[in-house]
Amino acid sequence: MNPKTSPQNPPALIQTLAALLVAGFGLMTLAGCATTAELPPQITQDLGQLRGQLLQGKAQVQTTCNAARDLTQRPQAQLEPQITQLVKAIAGLSDLATNHRQQFTTAEERADAYFAHWDKQMSQLSADLAEEGRERRAESMESFAELKARTQELKKEFRPFMLSLLEVSRYLQTDTTAAGVRVVTPRIKGALEYENAIMAKIDAVVAQIDAMRGGK
Repeated sequence: MNPKTSPQNPPALIQTLAALLVAGFGLMTLAGCATTAELPPQITQDLGQLRGQLLQGKAQVQTTCNAARDLTQRPQAQLEPQITQLVKAIAGLSDLATNHRQQFTTAEERADAYFAHWDKQMSQLSADLAEEGRERRAESMESFAELKARTQELKKEFRPFMLSLLEVSRYLQTDTTAAGVRVVTPRIKGALEYENAIMAKIDAVVAQIDAMRGGK
């Protein structure tokens, strides 16, 4: 009898399939581990402004990167206008980043205060309703924690990008010659390597905010 069709082989085959199913389930669990529970409007009231700032920041990242590429890849005979454009774009991006940090800090503080208020309110309800309320609170806290995690991932990509560009800006305000542009070109190229990752991280944060706001 062909060993491949032996009746003793199906159990082994079943075990293999079972192992593959378990492994696949594990991968799906990891892929879907992010929580996107909708939060009460008292918590998400600041997130609309935060979302708007993120989209504005994304546009400014694009503007800044385009100005940087224009200066290094298509330098004109008169470099001053291109340098001015890049320096202005970097300053605008830095201001937006500062505003975003302040806005997120405010949102985080208000969320923490509301979660504490939510917990206090549960103690005044019947046991069964309080239990369901605590489960919703826990889901909401996990969702906000996911927002914080995605924001931290964005910061990891954005910080070296911004620091490099600020150095470029300071240098170019001192040396506006073609030789000066050549000096900062490697630093600009290094900063531009973060562009795609930053865009993707911004999209991830915005997607989490949308989920927390119920798609509003």
